[in-house]
Amino acid sequence: MDASAKAAHEIVVDAPPGEPTMTLTRMFEAPRELVWDCFTRAEHVARWWGPHKYTITVEEFDCRPGGKWRISHCDAEKTVTFYGEYLEIEKPSRIVRTFRFAQFPPIEDTFEFHAEGPRRTRLVCRQRFPHVAARDWMANTGVKEGGQQSFERLDALLAELG
Repeated sequence: MDASAKAAHEIVVDAPPGEPTMTLTRMFEAPRELVWDCFTRAEHVARWWGPHKYTITVEEFDCRPGGKWRISHCDAEKTVTFYGEYLEIEKPSRIVRTFRFAQFPPIEDTFEFHAEGPRRTRLVCRQRFPHVAARDWMANTGVKEGGQQSFERLDALLAELG
C-alpha cells in the first residue's frame, strides 16, 4: 500500500473538548457485509481484535440484543479482559454495546458501518463515557495506536476472506 493509500486507512480520532465522547473513523477496502461479519462472528473477532503483541481469547460472544461478550488480551506480562453487553443490532449497519474492563466505568460504543460503493466501508465508532475525565484517560492510553494495529489485522483478514 502506498503512502497516500495508507494515510486514507489511518484511524481519525475526534475527542471534542469538554464532551464525554470520542469518535473513531476508519475506511476499509471491503464490502460492508464482510466488515459486518468480521465484527459479529467470534471466529473472525478472535483473529483481528487487539494490538499485534497480544494473543486474543474470545471467552463469550453472543452478538444479539441482551447477549454478552468477553475478550481477553494476553502477553508475557499480563492479561486484560474486556466485556460488555450488546444493546442494539441493526444488520448490517449498526451495533450498540457496552464496553468495560477492570474498574473502568462503562462506556457505550456505537458502531456504524457505511457502504462507500460496492467494495469500501467507512466505520464510525462513537464512544460515550460517563464523564470527560474517563474519556481523557482513555484517549491517553494509546487507543489510536492499539486501534490502528487491530484494524491492520482486520485489513489482512478482510483481504483473506474477500
